[in-house]
Amino acid sequence: MLSTKLNRILTHALLLLAASLLLLPAAYAQDNSQGRYRPEGRQIGVAAGREFGERIYEVRTYEANPGVAEFADVMVFYPLTLSFDRPNGAIAFSPGFRVGAENYEWWGPTLASLGYNVFIFNTNEPTDGLAARADALTALVDFIKAENANPDSPVTNKIDLDKIVLMGHSMGGGAVLAAADSLGDAVDAVIPLSLYCCEPGGSFEGDYGSLTAPALIIASAEDEVAPPEAHARLLYDSLGSENKVYMEFAAGDHMIAANGGPDHDTMGRITLAFLKVYLDGVEGLAEQVSSPVDADKFSTYLAP
Repeated sequence: MLSTKLNRILTHALLLLAASLLLLPAAYAQDNSQGRYRPEGRQIGVAAGREFGERIYEVRTYEANPGVAEFADVMVFYPLTLSFDRPNGAIAFSPGFRVGAENYEWWGPTLASLGYNVFIFNTNEPTDGLAARADALTALVDFIKAENANPDSPVTNKIDLDKIVLMGHSMGGGAVLAAADSLGDAVDAVIPLSLYCCEPGGSFEGDYGSLTAPALIIASAEDEVAPPEAHARLLYDSLGSENKVYMEFAAGDHMIAANGGPDHDTMGRITLAFLKVYLDGVEGLAEQVSSPVDADKFSTYLAP
């Protein structure tokens, strides 16, 4: 009788332990996507999550061909969540001129590790201009909404449609601001990377004074393709947002934000902190954005 009672107590205790482990942050789970994405991004995301005290998710990836006119296909990275988890934000990402989605693959696991659904599209043609990329970003936002409602999608009901971010590199970064200006309140943050302001060979005229979404603009002082004074810094100054950050690295060329860039650790950590603060309202990380610990890497750093 005593043995039976003891067995029941032990069984009950083991069940409680198993249940409690399901509720622990995914930082303790193994990532078993078996090399389906760049390990560098995963390492950056995990390190940032541990530093911030934020939940770390396992990351999964898939590719989709939506069959839309505005872009060719899309590479998706998403956090593996539990059935009772709240939906997470989504990031629509545009590649740069003559460059494909695979050149930004490190961003996928970096951002998804801390809970963001990342959608990086391929243009119809590598030479598609700024207007075409802005249209593609708008169409990608529609696709994100469709995937959230699609019962056969891995991200069904996993996306918070009130947390949509536009992100892009080079001409894709310029397209981010153009698309966000058009979409208005449907966009909750923008992150242009080494942005090129205009169509090829063009110059910027006008302003983005009506664009009030939180903005993180990342550039490099050594960028000879899109010198900051004529592109990133010029457009940053034109933004109407009260929550805008300008991060200009002292070293690094136009491809600083693509695979193989020299400062991914810093770039990824500050981008994640920016998203946690301005998309998710995590106030405790505000100093990570306003006063970065590695300030010596920047030629210019401006923050609220």
